[in-house]
Amino acid sequence: MTSGLAETVATARSWLVETALPLWLSRGRDASRRGFHERLDFDGQPIAALPRRLMVQARQTYVFAHASMLGWCDARATVSAAFAAMIEDYLEPDGRPGWVFSLGPDGRIGDDRRDLYAHGFVLLACAWVFRLTGDERAILIADQTLDLLDREFRAKAGGYRDCMTGDDQNLRQNPHMHLFEALLALFEATGAPRYLVRADEIHGLLRRFFIPGPNILAEYFDAAWKPIAPTGQGAGSVLWEPGHHCEWAWLLQRYADAHGRARDPIAAALYQRAYQDGITIDALIADEMSGDGNVTKSTRRAWPLTEAIKANVVRHQAGDPAAAGRAAAAITRLTRDFLRPDGLWVDQLDQDGRATVDYVPASTLYHIFLAIAEADAGFGAGRR
Repeated sequence: MTSGLAETVATARSWLVETALPLWLSRGRDASRRGFHERLDFDGQPIAALPRRLMVQARQTYVFAHASMLGWCDARATVSAAFAAMIEDYLEPDGRPGWVFSLGPDGRIGDDRRDLYAHGFVLLACAWVFRLTGDERAILIADQTLDLLDREFRAKAGGYRDCMTGDDQNLRQNPHMHLFEALLALFEATGAPRYLVRADEIHGLLRRFFIPGPNILAEYFDAAWKPIAPTGQGAGSVLWEPGHHCEWAWLLQRYADAHGRARDPIAAALYQRAYQDGITIDALIADEMSGDGNVTKSTRRAWPLTEAIKANVVRHQAGDPAAAGRAAAAITRLTRDFLRPDGLWVDQLDQDGRATVDYVPASTLYHIFLAIAEADAGFGAGRR
């Protein structure tokens, strides 16, 4: 590892700790509702007249809990208040089981769907609230939420439906990936084997998500967990995302560490395919690919870069000689093209490098924070 990479990581960490976290802890927080704004504009001002998604509240709660644990901010009071408000406002506000998808600007229910993706982030928030505060209620809420998933979300062929009231016809790997992440976090926070047993079940589904040969992780499935290609197209057109390949590679290393096992060969295959077709030498990452290697979405979001950073941290720890250079390229690309000096970011660029949206989504802080935290632990001052 070169000193240049350590300096690159230090610069990113300084931006996060000194500029971004204070900004999002002040302007990104709505003290009157004890939660967080959905978006800021490019002047750093809240865009208030928007629905507030449960996913954003849970992600921001996680970020500031983890950042507080690292000593990068002092947000214990904010985390406790946001967690309490999330429970009061989003959990069963209409008397039905589960967490509602969003609230309107007036605090009333905006979208009453119960979706798997957001429930996974509730579980992640619970794990880190417990780690930060020791509040046993966080584990009680986590266990109640997992019981709800078993009762109301189960798909007949295994795994879970996207929505509590949905059917099994359109299943996705992405919510399961974040459920896997949350279960690992709960195990790491408590040491309770029940969470690792549940993670084992999601790991078993990985064999259905993964297609050997082309070595891709499919995104969409039918009720039997058979990969779905776009309408009218063949199996070579099954969609995959380089960012998710990297995210799974990172998670699978955490899973192996939790079990004390050797590394999962699927992790290496996913990582290698991502860099074979989806990521250039200077860390340009397409948002979406097809199984035959064609780019199906030429836009570029910030979050795949953050996942490439995390994947390269664990690949470097595994002895991959290319990983440090790839991590440096991804961090450089992220800071140059997406992160702004004022603590904001551009979320997505088109193929010509122009921003596709005129706002800053709070939801992206989860990706940016975790990537910089992992890079600091792998290559920087916080090196494990």
